[in-house]
Amino acid sequence: MNIETANRLYELRKKNGLSQEDVADKLGISRQAVSKWERAEASPDTDNLISLAKLYGVSLDELLNTEKSLEFNLENPIEEKEDKELDQEVLDDDDLDDDNQNKKMQPIKAILDGSMLFICVIAYLIVGFLSPYGWSCYWVLFLLIPMVSSLYDAIKLRRMSRFLYPLLVVFIYCFLGKRFENVEYSIFGNTFVGFWHPLWVLFITIPVYYVIARVVDSVLASKKDK
Repeated sequence: MNIETANRLYELRKKNGLSQEDVADKLGISRQAVSKWERAEASPDTDNLISLAKLYGVSLDELLNTEKSLEFNLENPIEEKEDKELDQEVLDDDDLDDDNQNKKMQPIKAILDGSMLFICVIAYLIVGFLSPYGWSCYWVLFLLIPMVSSLYDAIKLRRMSRFLYPLLVVFIYCFLGKRFENVEYSIFGNTFVGFWHPLWVLFITIPVYYVIARVVDSVLASKKDK
């Protein structure tokens, strides 16, 4: 698709007061597909062209005839400024998609958080009374509440970056560090006490995780667009 046709699709949508998500819902496609049409990165097939013409109340000739400028845009053709606005709209629509999905997930997350809180309290009381290390190191159980909630987000939204990996690192570091702080061991003839020192290397994995997560998220997003 050429840029003139892409710009016309953008103009027609704006003239009809529709968002990319509105158009996607009416045509039964993804919002990302509409975004690609308006950025000239892909072309709608014949069926979608007919549906777009009906949606915007124009004929196919009018839809594809880029020589006719829309009335509201006669003095302001889409140039670099409009391209930047369109890119911003794409970002805003991505945020809108996440917001809409988050709203739908809120009831389930509330139940999940409440259940995890109950389980963690009971587990903490049990190990606190039964284990000599319970009160001092098992408090990290409460970190599971936001961790499980973020894991649900990551799975539901198919975004690894939504998982609170740094919290998992803190969970492991604090639990093992406190649980084995009096353990003595020898490495290369040197004697060490506790795991606080060697475990700090876990924090180095945080940026590595998010680099990998963003790559995976991009791959999953591209598959979703197809």
